[in-house]
Parts: sequence; structure tokens; C-alpha cells
Amino acid sequence: MDIYLDENTSLLLVRAVANNDALALTPSSVCEPAALDLKRPKLHRLDAGSLLAYLGVPESRPLGIVVPRRQDRLRVRGISCSVDAMRREGAPFMQLGSASAEDPCPIVPSETRVFVQHPAHIVLSMARKLRRLQLENKLSDVQTTLMLVKLCLELCGTYSHDPFEPNGGRVIYGIGQRLTCDTLREYLKPAGSEQGLTLARKAASLAYDLSGSPQESFMGPALFFSSRLGGLALCDYVANKKLELSDEELSSIDCRQITPDFTLEDYNSVVEYLGEIHAMNDNPHKDHARSLDYQTLGKRLFEFWYTDVDTQKHFMRSASRIVSVIEQYDGPAVRKRFERLSRDPKFLARQQTLFSVFRPWLRGR
Repeated sequence: MDIYLDENTSLLLVRAVANNDALALTPSSVCEPAALDLKRPKLHRLDAGSLLAYLGVPESRPLGIVVPRRQDRLRVRGISCSVDAMRREGAPFMQLGSASAEDPCPIVPSETRVFVQHPAHIVLSMARKLRRLQLENKLSDVQTTLMLVKLCLELCGTYSHDPFEPNGGRVIYGIGQRLTCDTLREYLKPAGSEQGLTLARKAASLAYDLSGSPQESFMGPALFFSSRLGGLALCDYVANKKLELSDEELSSIDCRQITPDFTLEDYNSVVEYLGEIHAMNDNPHKDHARSLDYQTLGKRLFEFWYTDVDTQKHFMRSASRIVSVIEQYDGPAVRKRFERLSRDPKFLARQQTLFSVFRPWLRGR
């Protein structure tokens, strides 16, 4: 028997694999779902008891599955069934399995094959869902765009949210990329009529690769996105790109390679977000050595700690440091624009939306 999971359950398992070394997702050749092969569909007939228990089905949530046609939909307690007729090449389903054949993970069913949506397909599926909520006036255009960008940054990044508590649970860092922005954009590039496709393309065009943490994913949009999305649009930037250094420059610094969170190439500056881990173990020494390397290379370093950006007021005060440097190059109009935005209630409302999407634990601050 084969089970094809919807975007919600697929995203949960994509995150679960990052949090559980015993699980794995392997590429498959399956590009579209098939109807569930059960004459009398019941949860206990799926031969997936351990997986259902892990997912909290049906006590906490239903099992989300997809079928290819409306006539294949199921109406069974504990199963949420939707139609997925999107036919787009480049993102086949992935099969849930054990990381080790010698030590099978009990969560993985032994007889039933479980197929998880490819991360690129998850993005498009989520875009469709968000677009429907927008059309029902439950979400604004700004909210839907930022929510999908946030998902893209996670899937194209090197961290993963908690599967069951994505807004407040433990974050796993230093994982491999599940998706690249280029792969996502190529997947979305062909013409199509899928609901949410325009939204998905917009989010993909704004996302960047290799974000290392939720806070770093917040900093990019907050500093550099358009003011229409609640960002300050300070300047052009490059995210997570290794500095190209000459042999002479490399010989003058300690680090063999330096990859800033954000490089402001037109202003010879870099931005680094320093999370809690930077205060642990030997990291303060490493950060100090890196800051000295930036000085040696003649690059201005802007460091941001959590307390620098934990509220809108603190964030604007901290961002003002970058504005001071940009206006040295571009003139006083930069400062005037920044101050105008800081007094504009409509912009501040959009900025609060950005905060609430990327940092939901700070609502109301």
C-alpha cells in the first residue's frame, strides 16, 4: 500500500528527518499521487500504527493525504484528504525510510510505503493554501508573502524548526540544505495555472540560500526587503556568500575563508547576526578573531545580538548604524527616508507584521 502525504504532514516529516538521525528521505521516481488502495479505508488498516502515533493521529491532528482526483477523496475520521492535481516536473515525491538498513526506525512502516512531498512542491502547495486564505480575507498580501518567504528560507537554509512546535520549539542547526533557491525557481518557472503559483514565484525571488538560523532569516527581510513588506530596503545585499580574497589578503588574516551573513558590497561592509551559540565555549574568541580579520580587510562590521533587535524600537535604533554608513556614500536623503519611515504609522504596521511572521513569540512588543 502507498500513502501520499499532503503539504502539512510532508513538512512535518521533512522537519522530523532533520531532528531524527534514524529517519531518512530518499528520492523516488513517483511524480504524482495515487488513490489509496483500500476498499474500506480505516486508520488501523494502513499498517502504519507507529507512524500515526508519532504524528499524533487522530488525537492531535489528522493524517493529511493527497489523491489525484476528486472521486478518489476519502471521508474517514482521522484522515484529511485533499486533491493534488498539480503536474510539474522537477520535484518527485520522496520516500520515508530508515537511515540504517541494519537498524530500522520503528516509525517507518514495514509494509506500507509513505511518500512525502518534495520541498519545492511543499512551497507551491503552501502557496495555494495561503492564497485561498488571502482570497477569504483571512490573511493580507503582506502576510502571505512573508509567511511563504519564511518557509523558503528555512527549506533553503541550514536549520530546521521543531516538527510539532515550529514557533517555539527547539531549532536544529547545521543541517544540509533540503532545497536550493535555484531548484525552487526552476521548478516554478514553467507556465501554469495553479492557484498560488504567482505567490510562490514572488516568495522564491525574495528568498536566499544558506540562512543559518530563524533570526538570520528575520534579519534579511527586516533590513533589506521593500518597505511595502515591512523591510527597510537599506541597500542591495548578498547573503551567505564567501568573500573572494586574494592570496595576499588570505595571508594577512587568521580565517581561511569568511562567509558573512550579509555583504553590502557597495559600502564595503558586512552584517553578522550573533545568536546565543556565539556566547558559548570558544565562540567569543573566534568571533573576535573574525572581527579583527574584517578590520584587516578594511571592511566595516555590523554585529547584531538578540537584544539589538528584540523589539521594533531596538531594531530601528540598531539599523540606524547601517544608515549612518550608507549616507556617507549616498548623501543625507538616506537618513531622511529612514526617519520618515520610523514615523510612518502605515510602515510601522507593516513592519510589525514582518515581526509577527518571523518572530511570533514577540507579538505585542
